[in-house]
Amino acid sequence: MGDESVARRQGFATRGEEVTREMAETAARAAAEMFGKDVTIIDLRELVSYADYFVVASAETDRQTRRVAEEVIDKMIEAGHRPRSKRVDEGSAWISVDFLDVVVHVFTDEARDYYRLESLWRSAPQERWEE
Repeated sequence: MGDESVARRQGFATRGEEVTREMAETAARAAAEMFGKDVTIIDLRELVSYADYFVVASAETDRQTRRVAEEVIDKMIEAGHRPRSKRVDEGSAWISVDFLDVVVHVFTDEARDYYRLESLWRSAPQERWEE
């Protein structure tokens, strides 16, 4: 009961919602610490059932996007969250890592501008990660 009370006081209906938010924050922090640019958390909880959050970041080159994604994976595993699937291909302009309730997208700057995920999900609450 204590966990549920804390979750409700912080604006989460359940401990599960609190955990998925912590997952999104862990991923966002890891991306920012590895110099991911314009890290954004998109809250999808009210819009879709397949994920609670997208974490979106970008980097200048394919190599940098791969390094940001690898750092996110490492930090999430340290926090006890293993990826369900990941696409980290050599030379990829868009890397996605699926942690079930949180999906991390790391783009090159050019690919992020082309795919425009934030615009696609403009009806969802979004926040820039700053710490």
